[in-house]
Amino acid sequence: MIVFGKQEVMVSGLLRGYHDVGGRPAGPVEKTTHPFQPWQKTGEAMRVALELKSRLVSLDELRRGFESFGAELYSSLGFYERRAEALTVLLDEKGVLRRDEIVARMREIAAGRGQSVDFATRTVR
Repeated sequence: MIVFGKQEVMVSGLLRGYHDVGGRPAGPVEKTTHPFQPWQKTGEAMRVALELKSRLVSLDELRRGFESFGAELYSSLGFYERRAEALTVLLDEKGVLRRDEIVARMREIAAGRGQSVDFATRTVR
């Protein structure tokens, strides 16, 4: 096994990223359904609008984003959290919205609902 900067490994002669978990032992798959949280629905709607309606971001760009987080951050985030973080990074990279603008709006929305946002410790910088 060879470990590189992005923690990619050589498995059976093939280069695999830390995010490529297909075929690795992982135990049983949980077969229960989970209802979508409101923020997950909103985030997915925004992604679809930015991808399909405005063509501002592509699924490939989003995938590149979360596959470049590094193993620690990638494994600490859930599916929709990874997508939201990658979308934040892309919008910032493209100059559409700065991270601080997105964070401020997230805090504003959460405060209006009597909630808080815990994301500061898990960010790509």
